[in-house]
Amino acid sequence: MKINMSECGVCEICVESCPLGLIKKKGFKMVILEGCDNCGECQKICPMGCIIK
Repeated sequence: MKINMSECGVCEICVESCPLGLIKKKGFKMVILEGCDNCGECQKICPMGCIIK
């Protein structure tokens, strides 16, 4: 999974949706850490539609 930061509002909703706890806020952007299994939970919940495979 990848986050299109030009679309991201840094709302952090995706952080709570990740069952592996691999999405973190770093500074003024969101990052998906290594180990993501592309389950798509973050993509489903993102209100901005900025998370892509």
